[in-house]
Amino acid sequence: MSAFGILWRAAVLYLAWASVWPTSVSSLGPHPKPARDYEAAMQLAQAFQHADSAVATGGESIILVHGHRTPRAFVLFHGLTNSPRQFTKLASALYESGDNVFVPRLPEHALRGATSGDLGRLTAESLRNVADAAIDLASGLGDTVVVLGVSLGGNVAAWTAQFRPVNRVVIVAPALGLSHISTVLETPIMNLTLRVPNYSKKEGPDTLRPDRELGWSSRGVGQMLRLGTAIRRAADKHAPGARDIRVLVNANDQTVNREAIDELVEHWSATGGNVSMFELSDSLRLPHDIVDPDEATGNTKVTLPVILSLLYGSTPPAGLGVRVIPARLLQVEEQLGLGRRY
Repeated sequence: MSAFGILWRAAVLYLAWASVWPTSVSSLGPHPKPARDYEAAMQLAQAFQHADSAVATGGESIILVHGHRTPRAFVLFHGLTNSPRQFTKLASALYESGDNVFVPRLPEHALRGATSGDLGRLTAESLRNVADAAIDLASGLGDTVVVLGVSLGGNVAAWTAQFRPVNRVVIVAPALGLSHISTVLETPIMNLTLRVPNYSKKEGPDTLRPDRELGWSSRGVGQMLRLGTAIRRAADKHAPGARDIRVLVNANDQTVNREAIDELVEHWSATGGNVSMFELSDSLRLPHDIVDPDEATGNTKVTLPVILSLLYGSTPPAGLGVRVIPARLLQVEEQLGLGRRY
């Protein structure tokens, strides 16, 4: 056999091993150290601000406080390649209602001069650490803690819902899996992205948004899926820690895997979690990112009232193109092929 043939077979064997050898998620449990009071929370906020020293303009963590503990503290987790700026409009609305708001910058995001390739340094552990620290901080800012996350931030919010006893978590289009890929293949794909060299797809910079790293990184996506795997494995066996979980999906979303989201909701419901699911109609033609006011094809006039109602624990107003999906009907809809848009 030629040297090329030997190398080819070795490469095939390595890829086969890399795709099936289990990836560990045992290190992704919580390490809670909640702030005792408002002053302790503000000390934790200084640590986040110190970590933002190399951040592009507009990409810094956002903390909006009234100078004292408030009835609620909101934590908002932004999406992959985005930054806290994604939530400027929503954070301001929550703050103006009288509550404290914290929007942490996720690791490896919004760095000055960075590209999507830098997201290859992202790890599920670093995402877990930010989630833990943000909830610790918010515990000192408010009597109750309410969390929201979008896309990658939706995974971070889902991790919070599983592992931390917060009052409410709103999870928007979590990236638990990739669109058009069966959940059966998600694990092999995750394994491969974590074990082969990082590949990044770079896009031209947005001069109006220097805080964004346009494109994607295979290793960053793999770590995002790994965090989702940790959540789903824990949800198979244990009830979620959050007292109220609300999942918002978009029927027109072509980015995330709806099947993976439905399965997580089903598992939470089966273990006794208080979980409800809401779907934005595909007739609204909304993009994956339904929060960022800078999203060209978005419509925050429709989506922000929906999100605010979920954050405050009420049902979205009628006429906004939202339907409620009771958790017990998810399995029926799956069998009938309803409610899915791939």
